[in-house]
Amino acid sequence: MPNKVESGFTLIGLMDGTTINGFLRVEGNPLVQRYNKGTNQFIPDFEADGFPETSLPVAVLILRDTASGTVMIPQTSSIEWKYNGVELTFGSNGLCTTSGLEGVFKKIDSRPTQIGDSSYNLPAIQVLKNLVPISGYDNDRLSVSGSVEVGGNSVSFSEISKEVIIQETTGNAFSMTITDDKGFYLVNENDTLTAKCTIYKDGNEVSDYSGVTFKWEKLLGTGNVALGTARTQVVTNSDVDNVLLLRCTATLEGESISETVTITDVSDPYEVYFEITGITGNCIRTGETALVAPKARRRSDGNNATVSSWTWSIRDNTGADFILTGKSGATFNAATASISYADIKRAGMGISGSVSATI
Repeated sequence: MPNKVESGFTLIGLMDGTTINGFLRVEGNPLVQRYNKGTNQFIPDFEADGFPETSLPVAVLILRDTASGTVMIPQTSSIEWKYNGVELTFGSNGLCTTSGLEGVFKKIDSRPTQIGDSSYNLPAIQVLKNLVPISGYDNDRLSVSGSVEVGGNSVSFSEISKEVIIQETTGNAFSMTITDDKGFYLVNENDTLTAKCTIYKDGNEVSDYSGVTFKWEKLLGTGNVALGTARTQVVTNSDVDNVLLLRCTATLEGESISETVTITDVSDPYEVYFEITGITGNCIRTGETALVAPKARRRSDGNNATVSSWTWSIRDNTGADFILTGKSGATFNAATASISYADIKRAGMGISGSVSATI
């Protein structure tokens, strides 16, 4: 029976045939913060009086043996956290002591974390202060590396990272965040998560949602699929083909705002990864063209799988359908896609895309 997957993330290969899947699961608020230019107003404001400590973002390191599904506990003494490539140091109280980042983060060596029906004590890092002032007003990256014990040997795993989204508000008095109870990862079969929309006006959460209408959608390569119309949305494994772009649009006081999050199902047998050439990192500069080539591979052994078809869906910086140079529509079938600086410029300096594969 054919399997369908969308997008993917990095696998880490270890010795003795063990292949693990590693990711940072963010609990509490997502690693997203917005700001009003020329002010000290941040959305949400992690340092505001009364901001719940339980809502502060916490990135938890989760490693799993993809063949058995076993959660692997990294060696605490080996864990090294970095922010924008700078190694973070911590005092005996766990607070960050790195110059320029003092007190912004707190290291947690052992955080009780529920995965399926079991609880595990896993390393994590908590955000205590606003991230915009240290960001340079653009996206940042939080990363971690370390080692695990495999067959009695200590084996290092490659750096695992999570993007920190920093955005300027567009002049709209309203903004939105989407949070959930699973860090946007479905880890086991028959897993579910509940996404929740929170709306802010002039930096403060609205107190009355009775006049707000919601529309949740799955953004698929074959087109958008409508989901619920409540403030919360339940997502199950059956909704996600490896990776799902989930969008919520809220309308209130005659204005509409939207937010999109990525949900990953690591219980799927296949994943999609991207080979991108022609650029450095994910930035396209003047005169550059990125060639994006999706590949599919089995999680169990890391071997590439045969792909019978790829379907692409491209969107601009606002989330609207976008047609690349040389294409006749925003949705197309192809083995690869070329994205030029001219495309990026036309799209408002940002392009997002999803691909789906039938295996």
